[in-house]
This record gives sequence, structure tokens and C-alpha cells, in this order.
Amino acid sequence: MLLSRAGWSSVVVFFFITILGKPAESKTPPKSSAAESSVSAKKWADVKGFRSARFGMSEKSVLKIITKDFKIPKSKVERNVHPTEKTVSLEIEVQEVLPEGGKAVVGYVFGYKSKKLIQVNVVWGKPVEPKPDARKVVDAANRLRNYLIKKKYMKDGYVTNAKIDESRIIIFRGKDQKGRMILMILTDPESNDKKKFFRDITLRLSYMLNPDSPDILTINEGDF
Repeated sequence: MLLSRAGWSSVVVFFFITILGKPAESKTPPKSSAAESSVSAKKWADVKGFRSARFGMSEKSVLKIITKDFKIPKSKVERNVHPTEKTVSLEIEVQEVLPEGGKAVVGYVFGYKSKKLIQVNVVWGKPVEPKPDARKVVDAANRLRNYLIKKKYMKDGYVTNAKIDESRIIIFRGKDQKGRMILMILTDPESNDKKKFFRDITLRLSYMLNPDSPDILTINEGDF
């Protein structure tokens, strides 16, 4: 198993959106009139998925996309079922998603009811590598943020570089006009010696179809 043992293939990441939305949002600095004009001139983000994978695709279609995008055969793809959410994930290890970004794991998550693609997670650092190079992980986070902010997103919930706690930072969070979200979180534990280049550090980038109501197994009102 690639990342399932660490829970990275789950949709638990929505936790960050629900309870941390307002505090993080308040840390985004107010824009000047010139900045507002610059934002309005940008093209709207269109969060359809990751690379050639599109939300709503079946497992069979995504397997073909994996071969197309990364030249990885079906035999190298791991299929896992989340124990509580009952979502299915297809996971692959990719040597280089970004230039000089280091090894990453890409997980394609399929909804519990729909059986269609609802989320894609890309993870660098721990646990993909035992002792990742923190410089590469942070550089990847900065390059991705600079790329993502070129597009326009909904004001509600838009965040860049917002501190969650001493260990975690929301590097980027933004929704397109259909409510689909991109979320990138950097985790660098307090226990780490920040002077060490090789240490426990994780960057997770997620593309989400429906962050407010994910297609996972839940207990409905009246079931108990």
C-alpha cells in the first residue's frame, strides 16, 4: 500500500475546510483597489480534475488516463477501499510530478455512491519518502502557489499562506464558480529541527469536486 496506511487517500481533508474556513480567511490581507482590478482581469479557475483526469470519470477511464499521463501500467496501480468512508482510491508513485519536486504519490478517489472520480490528492514528502528534502518540498509549494494564484477564485474561503497552527499552513485554498476546490496544505511538525534539510515534512495538494458534501459513507439522521 502506498499512502492508505497513512490515511492520505481518504476525503478527511474536508475537515480543514469546515472548521478552519473563517479563521484562515481572516488572515488574508485586504486588497487595494489596484489589486482588485488585477484580480478582476484574471481568468476564472476551472477546477475539472488533475492533468487529464476529470471529475465524474470511472475507475476504468482513470486507469487509462494514468497510463497516458504518467506512462504507468495498470499493474503498478494500487486499488484500496477506505475502511470508514468506503471510497475507492487508485494510487500511483510518480518520480517527478514537478521538475525537481521530488517523488510524489497521486491518489484518485472515487465516491461511495457514484463510483465516479470526486477527488485527486498529490502528496510530497513524508510518508512518500522516509526523510524528504524539506527544501524541495517547500520550493514545490511556492511554485504551485504562484501558479494557482494566476487564476481568479471565489472570494468566500480564498486563502494563501494562512497558518492553521504551529505545524500546518494552508498554502492555497480556492473555489471556482461551481464550488470545486483546490486545497494545498504544508505540514512541518513542531518537533522538527528547522535547520535540518532532511526532516519530516509533507505537502498535500487536493482537487475536490464537492468539498461541502463529499460522496462518502455517512450515518443519516434517524438511522439510530
